[in-house]
Amino acid sequence: MNRFIVNSCIFVLILTGCANPEKAALPVYEGSGGMTKWNILPEAYLFHYETGFTGIDALGYDEQLQKNWSRLGAAKTCGIPFDKRLIIPKLISQYGENAITHELNGIGFHSVQSRKVPQFCDTQRVEAISKSVNRYLKGYFD
Repeated sequence: MNRFIVNSCIFVLILTGCANPEKAALPVYEGSGGMTKWNILPEAYLFHYETGFTGIDALGYDEQLQKNWSRLGAAKTCGIPFDKRLIIPKLISQYGENAITHELNGIGFHSVQSRKVPQFCDTQRVEAISKSVNRYLKGYFD
């Protein structure tokens, strides 16, 4: 097989998080600016998911908005249903931005990142995500 095709296939697998679906537990991320990297490491994403998207790692968006997006992206990753047609207008009302930004830069981006984290959708996290989604549907973005 052509080397270009093989390399392209490997690149696609890495981007989609499918190259190594079963990985060992992740180390604690001790850096800063991990969210600004082109290829965000799973441990960097998990660190910010759990402790907050602050400073430079909020990528210029409201820190609470990043948290809300991360939970909605996680819901998408973990197969927790929610109606974007109901939530996105509430996000726009609370934070501004437009629907495309909320859907692609926010929810879609975070879904891609959470898919790369091994065992991300464990029972405890799925329960917490479900509670967050239910609050968001009511317009509570705390």
